[in-house]
Amino acid sequence: MELFDLKIMASDHVFYNGKAQVLTIHTPNGSKQFLAHHAKTIYAITPGLLKIRKEDNSEIEVVSGYGSMIFSNNQAEVLVDTCEAQEELDARRAKESLERAKERMRQKQSIREYYMSQASMARALARLQFKDKHIN
Repeated sequence: MELFDLKIMASDHVFYNGKAQVLTIHTPNGSKQFLAHHAKTIYAITPGLLKIRKEDNSEIEVVSGYGSMIFSNNQAEVLVDTCEAQEELDARRAKESLERAKERMRQKQSIREYYMSQASMARALARLQFKDKHIN
């Protein structure tokens, strides 16, 4: 399978920089998958699963936050606020974060505060779904 260059940057570190066969991102309209030589495109990324199939056929699954992805000239560049592997997630902290976000949503807020609470809730739910997916 053909490869493309992939760089995934979280707000505090470079998560991945190398070749990939397939990239799957979570967008407001569902999951999107990219292969080598994809047409030029830009997508918004929402909290959810981000999946990479590396050149050796191994796969990496992480949960990402909000961000964007650009694919051009056989290169994909992903910039997200958070990018966490399953072993990095703390289910207790994610549940507490979800409860705090729910409480803030119940309170009277400005529009800006409402959207911030909504974003916090989306991130916490994505983390919990990802963590639960990998518990067997």
